[in-house]
Amino acid sequence: MKYLLILLVLPLTLHVVPANAQEFTGFATYKSASKMSITMDSTQISSNEQNLINQRLMQAMQKEYKLTFNKSESNWKEVEKLENDAAGGGVEIVMIGMGGGNDGLLYKNTKDKNFVESTDSFGKLFLISGELEPYEWEMTSETKQIGRYTCYQAIAKRETTQISISDVNGEKEEKEETKIQTITAWYTPEIPVTHGPDDYWGLPGLIMEINNGNRVLVCNKVVLNPKEDVAIEIPSKGKKVTDEEYEVIMKEQVEKMNKMYGGGKRKGNGANIEIKIGG
Repeated sequence: MKYLLILLVLPLTLHVVPANAQEFTGFATYKSASKMSITMDSTQISSNEQNLINQRLMQAMQKEYKLTFNKSESNWKEVEKLENDAAGGGVEIVMIGMGGGNDGLLYKNTKDKNFVESTDSFGKLFLISGELEPYEWEMTSETKQIGRYTCYQAIAKRETTQISISDVNGEKEEKEETKIQTITAWYTPEIPVTHGPDDYWGLPGLIMEINNGNRVLVCNKVVLNPKEDVAIEIPSKGKKVTDEEYEVIMKEQVEKMNKMYGGGKRKGNGANIEIKIGG
């Protein structure tokens, strides 16, 4: 589900699962930053202008999320901003879909090892469900403090695909490169749940920080057993698809976009542009 997406906000119909007097509930907020760079022909744009564009792009990709949880269930959702004018200067930014954003909601059940996610992609609402993919975590002896919590390091490796889109003199090229991604997590056993941000899970304590080389998520606030009831929501509206079916749909949509906005040669001297997603 890590493909180029256009995000739209649509109302969701949600099924609410009562906390049922769970003995342990809470929520945590996370700040994120993601890597994405745009390289343009130096004859068409100055280095200062290019640096400004990349700076604004990085600002636009800084987000805040909320993880709500009980012992075995969790919700992950982007915290909606009132304004999103970080791009500025007439720069149009196509965001990279990271899951569980403003456009939807991610539900995970670590006891039953399944998930349900609602997401609005290319103007269509999808309801994706499947089994949680396990991470083969390797514990290390490293520790560090995040807020008031002592955190321990764990590392996992996973195969991932990096997409590079190049536009050279009007000809668009898309390359997919498979790499082994190293994921570094910091978790605290002081919060005894196996939850984590986004689709990360499976450690003996809440994951407070995650870094996969392209994206960093850091917890900046934790509230345990709040006074108000904690309700976990399971999204129920949208076209039902499996994780694999959704991935195929996204690939097809990206190909259509490439043909619409970058296919074929243009007359005159075109700028050389390369967009790189990831490190």
